[in-house]
Amino acid sequence: MTSAIMALLLAVFTFSAAIADEKDFIDTLSGNWHGSGQVRLNPGAMPLAVSCSLDSRADGAALNLDGACRAKVVFTRRIGVDLRASGTRYTGSYIGSRRGAARLVGIRTGDTLNLQIIWPDKGTGSRVASMRLASAGTGHMQIVTIEPHPQTGEKVITAKIELTRN
Repeated sequence: MTSAIMALLLAVFTFSAAIADEKDFIDTLSGNWHGSGQVRLNPGAMPLAVSCSLDSRADGAALNLDGACRAKVVFTRRIGVDLRASGTRYTGSYIGSRRGAARLVGIRTGDTLNLQIIWPDKGTGSRVASMRLASAGTGHMQIVTIEPHPQTGEKVITAKIELTRN
């Protein structure tokens, strides 16, 4: 009986520590951000230079990023991420493509969230891409999305944005 109680207490302590670790990590992504990078409108397109601004709010185990990226007069696109941590597992949604809202699932490794982007099925089967959301040191964040090219399957960086906290 004593070993069962000890195991239960250890499990509760470990789970509580994991929640605290995720909250601390999520807090590093909170704030107002601005930056620049390159975006491809699809994996076969040429990259466009963009400037971006994001407002990010952390609330315990939840993170909300909302903002926009602009490529001169070519386009302005709203981007948004809503994430919730459960231990080191993250789930949520992503808006940033003409394809519509996508589901996000993944885990954190170190200072990086490694997420799968699961686009909605528009009759051609759902497409899967990946997103890395990294807290790259104090006051820096990097967002990278990677998708397979529809004809070749080759992985293509479709967005790489470096941001600094205002």
